[in-house]
Amino acid sequence: MLKKIIAVLLCVILGVSSFSLSVFAAEEKGNDYPFVFVHGLMGWGEYQGIDKFMPYWGTTSGDIPKYLEKQGYDVYTACVGGASSAWDRACELYAQLAGTTVDYGEAHSKEHGHSRYGRTYDEPLCPTFGKTDENGDIIKINLIGHSMGGVTVRLFASLLEYGDPAEKKAGNDVSDFFKGGKGEYIHSITTLSAPHNGSLAADKDTYPIINIMVHSFYYIWGILDNTPLRPIWDIQMEHFGLTDYPDDGFEGDFDMELIETMLNSKDSAYYDLTVKGAAEANERIKMLDDVYYFSYSSECVFEGPITGNLYPEPTMNPLFLLTSPPICSYDRDELFGIAIDENWRVNDGIVSTNSAHHPDGEPYKDYDDNNLEKGIWNVMPVMESFDHTDYMGVFTNPIEIRKFYKEVCGLAASLPA
Repeated sequence: MLKKIIAVLLCVILGVSSFSLSVFAAEEKGNDYPFVFVHGLMGWGEYQGIDKFMPYWGTTSGDIPKYLEKQGYDVYTACVGGASSAWDRACELYAQLAGTTVDYGEAHSKEHGHSRYGRTYDEPLCPTFGKTDENGDIIKINLIGHSMGGVTVRLFASLLEYGDPAEKKAGNDVSDFFKGGKGEYIHSITTLSAPHNGSLAADKDTYPIINIMVHSFYYIWGILDNTPLRPIWDIQMEHFGLTDYPDDGFEGDFDMELIETMLNSKDSAYYDLTVKGAAEANERIKMLDDVYYFSYSSECVFEGPITGNLYPEPTMNPLFLLTSPPICSYDRDELFGIAIDENWRVNDGIVSTNSAHHPDGEPYKDYDDNNLEKGIWNVMPVMESFDHTDYMGVFTNPIEIRKFYKEVCGLAASLPA
């Protein structure tokens, strides 16, 4: 009887958060390239213990990667720094895929005051990364990034193809990642509610309560990373000296001043989430002409019939009740010289819908199934009544979220090799 009651309650919870999808997938398969999923802020991947019982991709709705593998897709879930900058995360992603030691770059590490090298991955996350098939052709990858993961995969692709001038000048011992010329490794990039142009929730001057909340989270994560709980959910901040490296135990020299230094620097996820930080990242990141780009955005707010103001929908994750309302009522018309209009108020809980469409200054067009182009953002229809964690499958209808990812992967797999 107890099991039946639990089953009924679960169905009710999942039913409340069901949604209508507006995605497309071609029936014919054009390639068999593997998929690499990259999580967002404070996320995790298959290297961490938490993923065994609560996968980031399918948190309460079932393991999405395992489902996709049963559908015939080759799927890998990366595990990069949960609180780190897009640059540091991109470097970690490369090391995982290639099976090597993380190199944050000599120039970058000196500029931001942290160690140049990170942890070592003895085996590549994706065994075929950078390899060729029997015909001598590169076995490419399809990248899918949620939230900060979307910014991460964009920068990752840009560095693979174009390298970094500062790192090339810094010395002879330059990581292959910074040399460029590897853009052919990537077939497609799909971003899911990525803060391409930043998030208004990161405006700490306007909303100090959010700034306090973020600082508190960083302190908590830093402390937990110096306990035996680290293997379960590792935030990966050892290059800043906040924790020991994985093989060195759990007695890192946690220092609150270091947390403040990290948060106030330009080398953290928090800075990259700001409108200013995102604009600087957009100047650095370049698109690849031979890669397909797709972006998904979402909204989970409604207009009050009397006031005309925007409010979070009842189905929005309660976690966003601190962030969504300030975005809904944001009244500044510019931020760091960047124009902010009323369209920025529509959001999914933490990211404005228009920020997730495409990075400012990059070419884009609405998705057209009959005219898919490379080197341009194919902007998918907005996911309505869909909040930021629905992409993770947090209390999301398990049937619908599986259908969504099957169609996302189906679209990328339908593209010519």
